[in-house]
Amino acid sequence: MPPRLRTMHGVHTYGEWQQLQHHLLWCYDHLKAATTTPTKWQPITGHNSAWLVRSGWAEVRCEGVLLRAHRGEWLLAPPRARLQRFSTRIHLLSVAFQSHWLDGRPWYDQGLPVVLPARACPQLEKAGSRLARKLKQLAPAVDGSIQQTRFEPHGFLRLLRAMPDWLEAYIKTMDACGIAASRPQALDERVTTAQRHLRTWPLNEPLNPGQLARACGLGRRQLERLFLNQFDTTPHRYLEQLRLQAACNALRQRTTQVKSIALQLGFGDSSHFSHWFHRWTGSSPRAFRHNLLF
Repeated sequence: MPPRLRTMHGVHTYGEWQQLQHHLLWCYDHLKAATTTPTKWQPITGHNSAWLVRSGWAEVRCEGVLLRAHRGEWLLAPPRARLQRFSTRIHLLSVAFQSHWLDGRPWYDQGLPVVLPARACPQLEKAGSRLARKLKQLAPAVDGSIQQTRFEPHGFLRLLRAMPDWLEAYIKTMDACGIAASRPQALDERVTTAQRHLRTWPLNEPLNPGQLARACGLGRRQLERLFLNQFDTTPHRYLEQLRLQAACNALRQRTTQVKSIALQLGFGDSSHFSHWFHRWTGSSPRAFRHNLLF
């Protein structure tokens, strides 16, 4: 365990904390189906992963760093682009989640990945196990992304209440490792208005830059300049990332056909969708679905 360091996670106003958004993607604690060989390297981006290896091993390769966790160890992976793979037979406590500021910057990214002995952070296993049990009670048939899973209001709220406990345990673990969280930034209200419009933009429709700019009271070029300065990307690429996130979530639902996903996201056919998906991820939709066991 790295030596304990005093880190400044920051004291922010309530309004600043409201910029922080977090979502549970999936959580389970069981043995995965055995394979004849270790899984292939899987390209992943966009969410934090935390795996407690109960048997077998898990690996992450990120920006030239290769880490492997064995039985009794946590592997905490970053939301930035990474490769991951797993042993032929593995039992995991796995928690995948998104936690980011309104401008898209992840809450925890720098300093990851990291491998930790489970005995050094018992609060993380306790919170993760509780979250896995809660999800199993509410959706016993789910073994993947929960984004398309239906919940009754009381079930959704029960699951929602369990997430802060996990995040608090995660913060304590990061603090013990000397890994600091990112901080909120001052946001231009006109740009956040554009972001809100993009988050509700129909994913089966192309972006209309002029319409978006008018909704924010800005010219098209002015909006693109301010948006790029605030989010380090353009409105078009921001919408494409939202479309890619929706595609990945849909592919985790193994009963949904690729053709159906393509139509939902505005592609005329599955071939066009596959080409677009490969350009963004380096993998075909079917290969992504086949390899994404974790």
